[in-house]
Amino acid sequence: MIRRTLQLLLLAGISTTGAFGQINCAAGSPSSQKLVCQIPFSTGVFTNSGSATAAASALHLATAFNTAFATQVTQLPLTSASAGTVVLYRAGVPETFDNLGPILTDRAQTIGRHKLYLGTAATQFVFTDIDGIPLGKVPFTYEATAVDKSTGATLSNTYTTEQTDIHFTVDMLINVATFGLTKRIDVSAIVPYERVSVGAGTYGAQAYIENANNVVVFGPYSVPSTFTPGTAHGIGDIVFNGKVQLWNGERGAVAAAMNLRAPTGDDQNYLGSGAWGFGPYVVYSYLSKVSPHLKIGYQWNTATELNNQSDTAGGNQALPGGVEYDAGADWAALRRVTLAADLLGSQYVNSVRLTSAMTPLPSPVANPQPPPTAELPTITTQTGTYSISDLSTGFKWNPVRTLILSGNVLFQLNNDGLRARPTPLVGISCKF
Repeated sequence: MIRRTLQLLLLAGISTTGAFGQINCAAGSPSSQKLVCQIPFSTGVFTNSGSATAAASALHLATAFNTAFATQVTQLPLTSASAGTVVLYRAGVPETFDNLGPILTDRAQTIGRHKLYLGTAATQFVFTDIDGIPLGKVPFTYEATAVDKSTGATLSNTYTTEQTDIHFTVDMLINVATFGLTKRIDVSAIVPYERVSVGAGTYGAQAYIENANNVVVFGPYSVPSTFTPGTAHGIGDIVFNGKVQLWNGERGAVAAAMNLRAPTGDDQNYLGSGAWGFGPYVVYSYLSKVSPHLKIGYQWNTATELNNQSDTAGGNQALPGGVEYDAGADWAALRRVTLAADLLGSQYVNSVRLTSAMTPLPSPVANPQPPPTAELPTITTQTGTYSISDLSTGFKWNPVRTLILSGNVLFQLNNDGLRARPTPLVGISCKF
């Protein structure tokens, strides 16, 4: 019965996710006030001669941001459901390990039959770069075509180049609940409440106009700078987890688990991915004063409207996923204090990436004072596989009974994908 219910939920989730079409950012559309339309609107192309080609060009470039934001924001490292102090029984004699466990990853030990673990943590991600390009200096160049409505002839082409300043911050309150169904089986739910802030604007904009005879009649001319902030808040994508302990030795243990991410967040406000996610993994951990642990798994995702590179109905593609691993150790430095360090890695297979490019400006064939031939900076997209590596360092403190306070900082070690500043986290948890 349980298996059949899960199959029905899976089919319903896939069919619902795949039913979305491309995002419509045209003025007056339901999506036009969403954060997903903030970047194309900020370029000003919707008021620049009302050109449909300019709007399509800006939307296509912005699609790459949508994919990157959805891919990584909904797969960020979240606080662990590890329940702190672990008690092992040897020949019926309990032995307590004061090692309080990892902060952002899992361990193989379970919390115990009918035990309940509740925790909450606050963190803030401030993103600064995307694929090595500073978010404050993203170059955009797009083309707008003016057409004679009576004849269909091209009257002129306008090439607009500008720098786009993007501010992207995600504040998260992460709530975790874990319940021990049996001695070897835990189930968990992770419910993030998020506040997403996106500010986007342009500066240094210039435009070159080419007429029907391929003559640049004037240019460049300056366009006023703009900046528009936007915020959204609400429940993000909820993650459900089931963990089964496969082997429990004298101190070591191995468990198999599965993360199921449900598309409960508003994807057009970057609160969610718009896609179901499935992440099976295995984890090994050893209990001692210094406790090492290792976790390896794979992330699969379904299709989402935030990954629609063709900008067409039915063009939704699966959100990128790949191998995920965590390796680290926890040191019980004092009786009630544990220091934790982890190396976390996430792979994104066949993911859309941004890269710098140049758009050539046509040379005029006749003009008394022709401007020099120029290449205008812009971004373009390419598909590739990349990995993000993070270093997590922090501590857990057990001041009384089963209450645990934690603090942590996450450092991104490479400059691939969506990069954030060092990210702090503070949390509190208790086991009942």
